[in-house]
Amino acid sequence: MARISFAIRIAAAALSVTPAVAADLGRFPPPARFYPPSPIVRVYNWTGCYLGAQLGGAFADNKINGPLAGFLFIQNDSATAATVGGQVGCDLQFARNWVIGAQIDGAWTNLVSSEALTGSQGVPPGGKLDLAGNLFFKANVIATATGRIGYAVNFDSIAGLFYLKGGAAFVNYDSPAFNGQLTACSAFDPTKGVCTGTAVGSAVTFNSPSANQFGWTIGVGTEWAVMDNWSVFGEWDYMNFGTRNLTFTDPNLGSTQVSVKQQINVLKLGINYRFGNSLPQQYP
Repeated sequence: MARISFAIRIAAAALSVTPAVAADLGRFPPPARFYPPSPIVRVYNWTGCYLGAQLGGAFADNKINGPLAGFLFIQNDSATAATVGGQVGCDLQFARNWVIGAQIDGAWTNLVSSEALTGSQGVPPGGKLDLAGNLFFKANVIATATGRIGYAVNFDSIAGLFYLKGGAAFVNYDSPAFNGQLTACSAFDPTKGVCTGTAVGSAVTFNSPSANQFGWTIGVGTEWAVMDNWSVFGEWDYMNFGTRNLTFTDPNLGSTQVSVKQQINVLKLGINYRFGNSLPQQYP
């Protein structure tokens, strides 16, 4: 009888525990917190080649030194003109933000300096020789072959590049010339400032053939990728062509050499089409 009573107690205890266990089996642990993956950084890559066009302005500083028709001239003059041209190059982006590249560009211009030259000197026994005219010095083609290094940045929907460049420069001089009038007076009265003798005038036409000159250049600029494969840029270049001796020849007076030292500054704006990489549609 005692055994039956003990069995009944065990059965009752088991029945009372079963609902609690079942209740525990129906519970789930709280969900873990969800951490979204980090956004993918989408940045513009400047690696690739490009082809483009440019517009700008050129500013020349010329120093001219030499004899013309027996007169020695030492002149400084300047010239300003528009430029139009194009460029082609390639870039390589490395170390995340650094870009190196090489570029060839060329531009046509009408960079003409016209300097009025006048001179006067006595001729024994009491005569005088006067020269008056204009020296024309024109650059019509400017080109450079440069390397460049820059630092790339990204802002929202545009990408930028700030760069330095340097290398070789080229200029073509288009037929420099001096056109003027040489007047010889056999007798001159300095007190009255008039020719009292016979005055004979003759045209003076010194011409020099077209010539090429090489020099060096440095520059600074910035370029921005603004839409798909298109970018725009602004740039300043300084070009130094050193000193060149030009031979001027007149049919009657013969040949003479004139040295020309030229420096050119160019400000340009341009557009490039870049092959290979397009601007990402959005940035994180």
